[in-house]
Amino acid sequence: MKIKKTALIVVFCAAAAAAAGWTARSYALGSGSSGNWPKQERAAASKSTMSLYDQGVAADKAGDNTAALEYFRKALKKDKNNPEILNMLAHSERKLGMLVEAMDDYWKALKIRPHFPEAREYMGETYIQAALAEISTLKSYGPEGEEGRKALVKAFKDAAASLPGERAPEAAK
Repeated sequence: MKIKKTALIVVFCAAAAAAAGWTARSYALGSGSSGNWPKQERAAASKSTMSLYDQGVAADKAGDNTAALEYFRKALKKDKNNPEILNMLAHSERKLGMLVEAMDDYWKALKIRPHFPEAREYMGETYIQAALAEISTLKSYGPEGEEGRKALVKAFKDAAASLPGERAPEAAK
């Protein structure tokens, strides 16, 4: 079953992301990506690129993911190989449910800057979001998708339980 195989791959990737230490965290006001941007990269960006990027971060913090997406797209046109912009573009795409695009842009950012904890965290969250979407899709298939849904849920729980130092939540009684 192709869906089952794809869903298991997504869960495996999510588990790998979590096992590598990429944990979910809230994107709190004041903790934007611009604070983590290496000084030499930030200095190399043009003022107009920085303005677009900063406006995107502000829109993201305000919860306006559509506006943030547009600012990051415009900034990326000016600076196509900027991992910070790619990361935040992907973050906005993920928040808007554009998971395939988000994964692609996280990978682009990581190709440029392999040691990029924030991009790896967000990418792990994207894989988890994709796995949960697959579970929901399988559930929508009714009895036909039940076997695949159960297998995927089990794989997800097993992956969570295998995290070093982590415990899966206890089942509801």
